[in-house]
Amino acid sequence: GAKTRTQAGPAPGGMAKVQKVGREVPVNATVERFEVVDGGSGSDPLSNALDVVKARVSLVKSGQHVDYHIRVMLDGQSWLVTRRFNEFAALSDALKKRLASVPEMPAKSMVRQFAPEYLEARKNGLTAFLRELCRRRDATNCKELQDFLLLRQRVPSLAQLDASEPVQTAEVHESTFGLAAFDYDPVQGLLLLGATDFSWTSRVDTKITNIKMPWEKKAPNLPSSQMSLWQQSPAELKFDMQSMSRFTATLTCVLMANCRDKALCLCGLSDGTIGCHPLKNGERNNSGSNASVLPLVRHTSGVTALAIDETEQWLFSASSDKAIIVFDLKRQMIQCEVQAPAPPSHMHHCQDQRRLFTALKTGVVVVWDTSVLPMQRLATVPDGGATSGNPITAMDYDPSTGTLFTGSKDGIQLWTVKTSDCGGWGRKLGQISDMSSPPTCLAWAQSSREIIAGFANGAVVVFDLDKGEPSYAVQAHADSVTSVRWLDAPRRLLTTSKDKTLKIWDFPSLERAPLDAIAWSGSSISQDFSAGRAPARSSGSYSAPQGADPLTGRPAAGGYATNGGGFGSSPLSRNPDQHPAGAPVSSYTGGYTGSGPLSAGASGLDPHTGAPAPLRASGLSGAPAPTQSRGPVAGRPPSAALAGDDSDDDLAGWAN
Repeated sequence: GAKTRTQAGPAPGGMAKVQKVGREVPVNATVERFEVVDGGSGSDPLSNALDVVKARVSLVKSGQHVDYHIRVMLDGQSWLVTRRFNEFAALSDALKKRLASVPEMPAKSMVRQFAPEYLEARKNGLTAFLRELCRRRDATNCKELQDFLLLRQRVPSLAQLDASEPVQTAEVHESTFGLAAFDYDPVQGLLLLGATDFSWTSRVDTKITNIKMPWEKKAPNLPSSQMSLWQQSPAELKFDMQSMSRFTATLTCVLMANCRDKALCLCGLSDGTIGCHPLKNGERNNSGSNASVLPLVRHTSGVTALAIDETEQWLFSASSDKAIIVFDLKRQMIQCEVQAPAPPSHMHHCQDQRRLFTALKTGVVVVWDTSVLPMQRLATVPDGGATSGNPITAMDYDPSTGTLFTGSKDGIQLWTVKTSDCGGWGRKLGQISDMSSPPTCLAWAQSSREIIAGFANGAVVVFDLDKGEPSYAVQAHADSVTSVRWLDAPRRLLTTSKDKTLKIWDFPSLERAPLDAIAWSGSSISQDFSAGRAPARSSGSYSAPQGADPLTGRPAAGGYATNGGGFGSSPLSRNPDQHPAGAPVSSYTGGYTGSGPLSAGASGLDPHTGAPAPLRASGLSGAPAPTQSRGPVAGRPPSAALAGDDSDDDLAGWAN
């Protein structure tokens, strides 16, 4: 079946600082026996003949069939559940819409078979299917499996909202097209949405309609995409549209350029141009009639990715024609143009390191030095460019540890990247594989050491880096997830989808510590604030400081007051009894309010040197085993996988 096989290997940071997403459900399920049930409808010859036919056709629900008796055990309780094979198949189909991969189950048959040998083999296959699901934390947290095994009926607490589960807190609707990308500025409370027409039949119809006929004075010029700017309300988690620009070409990416001289909303278009609109022009415009493009920047093919150097005010645009153009937004001129080895699919610019990561459709990531012009190519990840050739569909980068995350058909891969002024290299740390489809977007949650991935089935899956396997999944959207953004301090996730919605989720923030060491008092919460950490969940609430941003809890530009009923009540310290599962999402508001710096141990820094902690994990496959001994972590026994790691000696003289 589909299984994530793991092996010890290195990964970012040490122990997770906060609680993992989801709860532990130690359930076991086994198919004890099967029973052939006679579903006859009558004693007359005609009814008997129909029963014989019904018994052999699996699409007919009536007639003779087989019941499978499942023994379920959880927390000392044991009970029997009776299910038919079509109910197993329905469970598998439901889990495929939520999980990254689903174990294989016995194949369906159009004709029912009642031979004892056949039924015994099917029983064993269903047992293996259930055991694999019960082993996986992401599956046992799904309500579909819990209802199938009657877990919620036997353990009512499973049906209640748990403090370890993410909760949707807000939603923004785009009325015209599906959302392709977004950008968010938590300081100014600005949200930029890029929407495009994903239906090829609709796009063809639009192009035909836009053809100018001889009797028409001008072409209809119907749009295929639009870029809209939204302003967050200072008192609650709501967004109001400020401006909108429409384009006839399809849209692939968006970016907010908060430059000193001129702030712009930018979007990459399929005709090779870059759409632009002033970030703040002093007036609201929802007509979309003021669409314009950047002068001089025109690729010969569609723009696939955008990135920006905010210090130098340089815009990086990548296109399917393999060209990467550096455009000076301040001087309004092209600084340089370089050629990538293959068409780029994603870009990420690290401002502190002045490095541009360019993911290619050949499965390679090229690292460029943006501190000099023209840009210099420093490294290729992996070294030598030897990959399976599958395009990279998602990418993220952690500058504190120099870890690169990439997603493709091969799964999620982790790389450590080291560069200097004269070169660099990338080494594979590990891989999470065996996914039914490649991830469409990635985000690294450093505080809990989890990778958050969006998929084409609308699911958002959380992968535990310590175990190297999925730990939680939520059916976030009705269509493909196109982009995710993680805010680590308030532990919030923003997701967009082709279903025309942007959703905001609150994740658990309970600190990892022994239960007897947790002080549920106001003094402990204030200490968390002074240390710059998100407070632990408690039954009470706290008020955000005056002038705090309601989405991040940090001081906002200009400042504003908050009250205890709106963003003063933090979802990070909410009481599940006060906010049941059926409560409206607008009731969960608030965020992180700390302003102090994190301590060295909490921020992922080495307590002896102050440098970023080396990459460690114990659940990834395809990585060399570390060998240097490490001190034990409080609240957790020392791991044998971390013994004797000397890989850090290779990095002498290299800078992240």
